[in-house]
Amino acid sequence: MKLKIGSTYQKAVTIVEKLKEGNASIFICGKSGVGKSTLSYNITRGLLESGVRIVAIDHRHAVSLPVELEPYVHRQDVSQEPLKLHLFGASDNPADAAASFVDTVASVIRLSDGQKPLLISLLEKALRDSPAPNEALERLHLEIQNSRSLAAPGLEKALSPLWGQKFFENGDFEISPGITLLELGSFPSSTQHIVEEVVFAALLREATHEDFPPTFLYLDELSNFPLHQTSALGKILNEGRKYGLYCLLVAQSIRVFKSEQRILLQQCKYIMYFQPADEEVRMCARLISSSGGTKLTSILKSLQVGEFMVSGPVYVGDSDTPTTKPLVVHSKSPEDVVPANGPLAIPVPSDTEPILPPAQIDLLLPLDALDDCDDEEAAPSKPETVTENACPLLPDSPSEPSIEPLHLRDESSAPQEQSQSPQMQLLRSAVFTSVPMNSYYGNYNCSWPPAQVHPATFSYPNMDFSSLIQQDDAQISFQALITP
Repeated sequence: MKLKIGSTYQKAVTIVEKLKEGNASIFICGKSGVGKSTLSYNITRGLLESGVRIVAIDHRHAVSLPVELEPYVHRQDVSQEPLKLHLFGASDNPADAAASFVDTVASVIRLSDGQKPLLISLLEKALRDSPAPNEALERLHLEIQNSRSLAAPGLEKALSPLWGQKFFENGDFEISPGITLLELGSFPSSTQHIVEEVVFAALLREATHEDFPPTFLYLDELSNFPLHQTSALGKILNEGRKYGLYCLLVAQSIRVFKSEQRILLQQCKYIMYFQPADEEVRMCARLISSSGGTKLTSILKSLQVGEFMVSGPVYVGDSDTPTTKPLVVHSKSPEDVVPANGPLAIPVPSDTEPILPPAQIDLLLPLDALDDCDDEEAAPSKPETVTENACPLLPDSPSEPSIEPLHLRDESSAPQEQSQSPQMQLLRSAVFTSVPMNSYYGNYNCSWPPAQVHPATFSYPNMDFSSLIQQDDAQISFQALITP
C-alpha cells in the first residue's frame, strides 16, 4: 500500500506499508476546523484505491463522506436491519461462548463480583437450551428474572439495553467491499456502546481467519468510543496488526483521554497532530518526544490550517528511505501547490504562500537531538534560538555568477549604528523595502526573495557618493548623478 498523506516543500509525503506485515494504524488529532476531516477523507480515498476495506461507525447520523465516495458506501441502520454475526462467538462449547460474551459485555457495562459469575452460569444454561442468538437472549432474560441470587435484580438492570432488542442475526459477519457504515444513531448511548463492543469483538474474531483481507476501522470523534486495555478496541490496537486489522482514529482533543488511553493511542504507527488547543500543546509535544522540548511546542503552535506534524516513518518525494523524524506536512497534494523551480525552491509570497516557513524547510531534528538541545526542564536558563529572522539564500543558478548575499538585520528591533552615514541610509532605503509581510515569514522585514539590484541611475540633488564608490561593493553598481 502506498498512501499519499500530503506534501512538504512541494514533494509528496507518502506512507508505504506491506499490510499484514506491520502496523499501519493512524491517529489524527487537532482542534475543530484545522483540516482533520479533509485529511481523513483523503486517507480513506487512498485506502479504497489500494483495495482496503473500511468499517465505520456513525453515532449521530453525522458521518458525511465526500460525494465521490458515496458509490462505495454501504449504509446499514442497525435499528432497521440487524447485524449478521455470531453474537456469542463461533465456539460450539457453551461455556467458552458464555465466557467470551461476558468478557465483551463487561468491558462496557460495569458488573459486580457477584454479577459476572452469575451471568456466565445463566448464559451457559441459556445457550444449551436455545443456541439461536435472539432466542438465547430471551432465555437469558427469563433465567435472570427467575434467579434467586441477590445479584440478579442488579444484573437485569445492567443488561436492560439488550432486552427486547433485535440487533443481531446469527451468521457470518458481513463486511462489504468499500466502506461499511453502521448507523447507530437511533439507539441511546448505553445501547450503542454494547453494539459497538460486539462489532469490534466480531471484527477481531474474523481477523484471525487466514482469508481475512486488510481492513481499517474508521472512528471519528474517538472520545465517544470505549477505549481501554480490556475493551475490544484496545485489543484491536494491541493485536489487530498481526491479522491485518488496523484503525483510523480521529479526535479533537488529547486531554479528554486518560494516561492509559494515551498509551494505547501510541500503539498507532502514525500520529498526525494538527494545531492543538493552547492548553494541550505541551501534552502533544510530550507524546511526540518524552521531553516535549520548546522547538516542538513552538512548531505545533505555529501550524496553519491544513498543516500537521506527522510522527512515524514516512517517505518524502522519490526517496526509498523513510524518515522517522517528526515532519511538518501540508495536507494538500503537490499538484495543488505552485510547482518548484528547484528541489528546494520556495514560492514567492506575492504569488503563493510556501508550504513551510523557511526556518523549517528541512526535516526537523531527530528526537534525540531535540531532547538534548531543547528540554526546558533540563536547561531552563538556556534561551531558545530563534531562526525565523534569518533570510534563506536563493538557490544558485548556473547561468549567473555567484554573489555574496546581503545580510540585513531587523531594523524594527535593532538600533541604527551611530557610524552609518546618511548616504548609506539613503541608499539602503532606495534599494530595499522595510515593509513587514503578513505571511508565513512572520517577522521578516526584508523583502523575500532579496531584491537583486541591477545597475541603475540614481538622481539625488546635492549628495556626494564618492565614499560609497570607494567601497567597491560587489553587489551594487550605480552611477551617481550630482545636480548642482
